Amino acid sequence: MAEIISFGSIASARRRARERAATEACVCILEVNLQLALQLFHAAPERERALRARQLRQIAELLEYVTRCV
Repeated sequence: MAEIISFGSIASARRRARERAATEACVCILEVNLQLALQLFHAAPERERALRARQLRQIAELLEYVTRCV
């Protein structure tokens, strides 16, 4: 005997899968940006270090927030 699956549950599962894929892509992008920000921090002149440190913290906080959502 066949099982009846509601359209709503299929649509919800697909939406969750798309959201999960988008979140994973976001995490990858943030990781690359964090690495770049760290490189820029190390290469920055002394007068730019505070700005670069703030950028590092902001990206790290975004990455932390997104990874908590996964």
